[in-house]
Amino acid sequence: MIEVVSLRKSFGDVPALTDITFKVEKGQIVGFLGANGAGKTTTMDILCGCIGADSGTARIAGFEISENPIEVKKRIGYLPDEPPLHKEMKVEEFLLYVGQLHGLTKAKSKQRVHELMERLEITDMRNRLIGHLSKGYKQRVGLAHALVHDPDVLILDEPTEGLDPNQIVQIRELIKSLRGQHTILFSSHILSEVESVCDQIVIVDHGRVVEQGTHQQLVSRLESGRQYQLRVRQGASTLVEKLKSLPALSSLALDPENEQTISFRTSDQDQVLDRVAQEVLSGGHGLQELAVKSKKLEDVFFQLTH
Repeated sequence: MIEVVSLRKSFGDVPALTDITFKVEKGQIVGFLGANGAGKTTTMDILCGCIGADSGTARIAGFEISENPIEVKKRIGYLPDEPPLHKEMKVEEFLLYVGQLHGLTKAKSKQRVHELMERLEITDMRNRLIGHLSKGYKQRVGLAHALVHDPDVLILDEPTEGLDPNQIVQIRELIKSLRGQHTILFSSHILSEVESVCDQIVIVDHGRVVEQGTHQQLVSRLESGRQYQLRVRQGASTLVEKLKSLPALSSLALDPENEQTISFRTSDQDQVLDRVAQEVLSGGHGLQELAVKSKKLEDVFFQLTH
């Protein structure tokens, strides 16, 4: 549904994008991550047809953006970090206006706007001036603006920026509810949000894609073997000395915050885990837990962008 190949863009002598290549399948929610200045917003602006690329190609629903800009814009909904709202208009009035700008008939626009106001829980705000709304409600109106023409693709740039914790949860759940109905690309600095919402993750750094895949795929590619956590009832320090004799274990260490917890890494999963369990049982250490300890997305992001 979204296909980007070797996008490059400079502003004067300053390169913003040097090699952006990724793909988003139909119906997926994909997180677009990067530090400030990494090239996220520039990429999104190119995908929406707001600016042109110096080189490379980008396709939305099979249409190349520079060759078919009108066809592409029919198929995308865009929510930038600052929603383009007419603050002097009332909520329903504004959304009806947007629907007709997208070519919907008055009847169809009215039906669609009422559906969206109900779904986004802004019906009670229908006669309020947009300029008088809270930040959270403005974001909802902005999301309705992006959805009013029922686009194939949604591009959301920091949709929860500046919201309070309750509003963040509400917008996050709204985005999750759109899975399968729309293909969604969204950027966020809240990594836990991306981890919980997204099917795939694309990480950019200094204008290029450095990794992409599911959270687990990113972790697997960056780790040399899986990391495990072993928790016993007693004698963890003695057990560590015993486990050092197993050649397939690495990074063997006691947890400084819990003296009965041991972490280790291994790529030879089945046989080694059996041997570890045998050492625990034969030594009377009392096995309480043996589990995979996966990296968080924050760890992956830090490793790739520093």
